[in-house]
Amino acid sequence: MSIFLSYSRGDVHQADEWVGNLERFGYRVWIDRAGIRGGQQWNETIVRSIREAQALLLLLSPNSARSDNVRREIDLATESRKRIIPIEIQATTIPDNLQYQLAGVQLIQTWRNPRSGLPLVLAALKQAGVERGAARVVEATGQRGSSEANIDLADLGDLGFLSKIAFWRRPSE
Repeated sequence: MSIFLSYSRGDVHQADEWVGNLERFGYRVWIDRAGIRGGQQWNETIVRSIREAQALLLLLSPNSARSDNVRREIDLATESRKRIIPIEIQATTIPDNLQYQLAGVQLIQTWRNPRSGLPLVLAALKQAGVERGAARVVEATGQRGSSEANIDLADLGDLGFLSKIAFWRRPSE
């Protein structure tokens, strides 16, 4: 299981940053550039990947709001009853063709304070029940294969009270 990342090619640098951050915390992220091999039918692969994903993260920007491919991905996620988590990476007016799918879904705005976005997205993924992929987790000791990431709040910077409650867990868990 994984997270499907929907984004515009105009936001490729932010997409790469999100993939890296989420993988650092043990999530498997499907992104088209890494998930489609030569000779594959990209449209079939995208449909299957959305169907198999636990959630769809939408990097919402003016670029993605104009993208027909992003709209199709959101349509497929809606039809497959996938949790859509929109991350507004730039101030964006949501166009009519995305209004229905995003109605009532809380946007996570990261463009005002980029450092606040990651803990909010991690909390949303946890609340949605998205599982982490053990093979990608690297603990502070450098050992691979743990089922839980050790999160050092110092690595997250000064995120205030939210970071303390979003990642707190009992040692026995």
